[in-house]
Amino acid sequence: MRRLAALLVILSAASLAPVASATPRCDGAHDREPGARSHRRSRSVGLAWRGRLHRGVKLRESGRVRYVGEYAERGNHWGTWQLVQLLERAATRVEQRLPGARLSVGELSAQGGGRIDGHRSHQSGRDVDIGFYMTDANGNPYDAFAFARFGADGVGRGPNSMLRFDDARNWELVAKLVADGDARVQHIFVSNAIRRRLLREGRRRGAPQVLLDRASRVMGQPSGHPHDNHFHVRIYCNPHERPRCEDRGPFHPWYPGRPPRRS
Repeated sequence: MRRLAALLVILSAASLAPVASATPRCDGAHDREPGARSHRRSRSVGLAWRGRLHRGVKLRESGRVRYVGEYAERGNHWGTWQLVQLLERAATRVEQRLPGARLSVGELSAQGGGRIDGHRSHQSGRDVDIGFYMTDANGNPYDAFAFARFGADGVGRGPNSMLRFDDARNWELVAKLVADGDARVQHIFVSNAIRRRLLREGRRRGAPQVLLDRASRVMGQPSGHPHDNHFHVRIYCNPHERPRCEDRGPFHPWYPGRPPRRS
């Protein structure tokens, strides 16, 4: 019995451990461009809500990733190499597990960072808005032109009442984001109703408790915006970018490195 208990602990911890892999790529396009290695030297400077982005990497559309139509022409699809790679890995994970839908991305940051219309943060390449995976009433994946609101029942609100929240794909997305060992997620801002729905889906699918606990800790509804139509994801600074890149709490147990001292 003791051996069995020890094995279960090891398996649970392994589900959140970093996965060794070959050098990741964005979509192949960067490797064909002059100075392809330079994108790894992207730098997030300052705070998420008061900062800049140096040598940002562009997240490109592919067979796994699409721009949400409402934001496609604005061009704010730049982030740190870490964030862009995280999104590619997450999109690939969902596609492998549940083929047929693409990750819908709103905005990251401007090419050089700084303020962009409609956002208080998104200034230093570490924030991204992600549209929910959704289906039509027949269960077919649906690519909406704009973010669509959903309630606790998983039914679209307003003019989107024919849409359904895709529990399975959205849980796979969140599970990959929070378990990633290279880009450490600090926040997934989303409505409390959606948060409860996703945790219920995770339990239904038999997710390890350690993964459920991490997802529960990361997801939350901020004041001032219900976030019932998209995920707002923020990652911590890369340790190599500090102290020019600045984090503020909360500092979860998986924070990369030592939390900065309070001034």
